[in-house]
This record gives sequence, structure tokens and C-alpha cells, in this order.
Amino acid sequence: MKCSKCGFNNPDDALFCQKCDWKLGETYIPEMKIGGSVFAIIALALGIIAIIPIILNTAYIAAIVFGALGLVMGGYAFNAPRLKADPNMKVLMAISAVGLVLSVISFIYGIYLYF
Repeated sequence: MKCSKCGFNNPDDALFCQKCDWKLGETYIPEMKIGGSVFAIIALALGIIAIIPIILNTAYIAAIVFGALGLVMGGYAFNAPRLKADPNMKVLMAISAVGLVLSVISFIYGIYLYF
């Protein structure tokens, strides 16, 4: 049986991997390598980029596209610190919430002005 964590081929009757001691038959989910702060900053940046065309009253398509990207990234960034039990959870969630709100505003207002 192949280990889901390290890929080592173990005998079929083994309960644990002989190489990494992982319980065979259980799915291995690797830890996130990138911290939640990176996603929060990206979500905030996308929100700011999305709101700029609305403020300048130009390029509503850019506001819609960056607003949609900011919605996706902001939704993930808002939950990522809770999933990792990050010690800066409240700060990261606040940063990503600001980016999420800016993205929502620019996405909805961009669609309103475009159509």
C-alpha cells in the first residue's frame, strides 16, 4: 500500500508507513506553507486596486474584474487565519475584511455603472 504522506510503497498488510510512520489508509493534508498575512495583504491590495477605477470614474470593467478577484481572495483570506489558529488572527481578519468590503463595493458599483 502506498503512503499518502511520503509515497513509500509498504506491504499490503501494514498499518503504518515504514518510512514516515503515517497511518496507512488515511488522507494526508499538508499544512499551508504561506501564512495568512500574505493572503490578507493580497485581499487588501485587490480591494484598493478595484476601488481606484470607481473613484476615478473610469474603467468599470477593471473594477468588476478586480472586485471579483478581491471577493474570492478576501473570502479565503478572512477564513485562513482561523483555520491555522494564527496568533494575529484578529488583525489579519480585519485587514482582509477591509479588502473584502472594498471589493464588494467596487464590484457591485462597477456592474451598476457599466450596465
